[in-house]
Amino acid sequence: MNRRLLAALTVTAMVVTASAAAMALLLHDFQPYAPAEKVAQVAADGTWILAGLIAWKRRPDNRVGPLMTALGFVDLAHQFYWDAPLPFTIAQVVSFYSLPVAIHLFLAFPSGRLSTRFERRYVAFAYAAVLVFSPVSQLFWDPQGTDCPDCPRNLLLVDPDPDAWSAVSTVGDLLLIGILLTGFVLLVRRVRRATAPTRRAFAPVLLTAALAVVLLGVVIAMDAAGVRTEESAPLWLSDVFFAAVPIAFLVGLLRTRWRRSVVADLVVRLRSAAGPAQLRDAIAQALGDRSLELAFWLPERQHLVDAAGDVYPARATSGRALTMLDRGGRPVAALVHDPSLLDDPGLIEAVGAAASLALENSRLQAELRAQLVEVRASRTRLVNMGDEERRRLERDLHDGAQQRLLGIRIALQLARNRLARGGAVDDLLREADAEVGGALEELRALARGIHPAILTEEGLAAALGALVRRAPVPVELNASAERVPASVEATAYFVAAEALANVVKHARASRVTIDVTRSNGALALDVTDDGVGGADATGSGLRGLRDRVEALDGQFVIDSPQGRGTRVSAAIPCA
Repeated sequence: MNRRLLAALTVTAMVVTASAAAMALLLHDFQPYAPAEKVAQVAADGTWILAGLIAWKRRPDNRVGPLMTALGFVDLAHQFYWDAPLPFTIAQVVSFYSLPVAIHLFLAFPSGRLSTRFERRYVAFAYAAVLVFSPVSQLFWDPQGTDCPDCPRNLLLVDPDPDAWSAVSTVGDLLLIGILLTGFVLLVRRVRRATAPTRRAFAPVLLTAALAVVLLGVVIAMDAAGVRTEESAPLWLSDVFFAAVPIAFLVGLLRTRWRRSVVADLVVRLRSAAGPAQLRDAIAQALGDRSLELAFWLPERQHLVDAAGDVYPARATSGRALTMLDRGGRPVAALVHDPSLLDDPGLIEAVGAAASLALENSRLQAELRAQLVEVRASRTRLVNMGDEERRRLERDLHDGAQQRLLGIRIALQLARNRLARGGAVDDLLREADAEVGGALEELRALARGIHPAILTEEGLAAALGALVRRAPVPVELNASAERVPASVEATAYFVAAEALANVVKHARASRVTIDVTRSNGALALDVTDDGVGGADATGSGLRGLRDRVEALDGQFVIDSPQGRGTRVSAAIPCA
């Protein structure tokens, strides 16, 4: 909040409050009630303004402070008049304008926002109903002809008919009672549905507000029944509770500041936090949210994991909030917590700073567990891949070379039978020779798929060159002829082959680049295309490549933003 605006509003509030109090004591002799009652109402309005300005300063992005300030000023305008027709008429018109502001404030508390569409429509209706009905009701109200013969004239009076005034007053009272009852029901429902942190921190405010609304409804009902309410107990109590609401709000703010002192206790508890479970319990106690969950960020995997190393959703579920915590500008962990904690981001920040080192240690433990989980999963996948590859070889041999060899055997049997009868066998021998050639070619192709001979004989650069020449898209290859261990060459070759196959199938790319370099004791392979991107890193093909690379203690990374191409990178130790 701007300091000049705060200072201006503070000075204005002091001047207007003092003036209204002086008017209530000195210039309201024509009113049929004690001046002390009006001074009490003025003091309550000043309390609202003061509390609202404090709330506005502490929570500039929250509408609660402005609404509290507006409520105090609007109700104070009802007290700001003297023995003259114009200010008296204006004061009567705005007498109920504070009601929709109060309803808006109570339903928006503590987040400053109305949570449902019905609440927004209800508050809009309350504003419209009061803003329209209040001046309309003045058209038939003659203060000098009712209970205030010495009051100034009502400048909006059109028809002083008592029957018309009685009918309009009854309709207005019923409308206001309906609005108040609806608001009370919504408040009760909100308290019942509130989460534990919200009830603990703000239940006194909501309870005090509900009592103020109920008492105000009682006063209105008494007026409608013709019962005198000036200096009555319900009216005094409504003023007391009306002034207690901003005090309760300030107590809530002070309680929030007190809760920040538990950060010191958190530091002490962290010394005995032996693992992620104890760390979670310590943070949950500091934040006052027993439902809090803790997840850890793995930068290499670019996702969250829980304490056991299992993948954790990167977004909060319904009714929960997710806050990322960092250390040195790097994300470390995430808190999944009650949304009410978002109203005090400073507390979360303080707790995160105090627990940053412990979070980093737990993150490393979670990363180790995630690696163990991934190793177990990759072993299972490698076994499954081996079984699947064996079945594929069986199918290829059965459907290819085996069928051809069976055809050769049949052809040779026919030739032998024909020779026994003295017939010609040239055509049968030519057919058998063709089948032998086809079987040899299929066996060579099958062998190349398992492990290309050129890879063994001439190395990775030559094998990639042969792969590039067969590719249906333009490929730029940058690779030295330096040899590395056979297992590293084989892994790099199959990464490039699978990545290139994915480009042809899915990427719709116009150009591909394959770079192979060796530095710092590792072979680095990058396959980059200018295609549509959006590659699925969890697909069986890419996941199998990751397993092969990580089996050699390497790193496998896929960067595939939508519409911006794909980059597949592998770094494999080869020292």
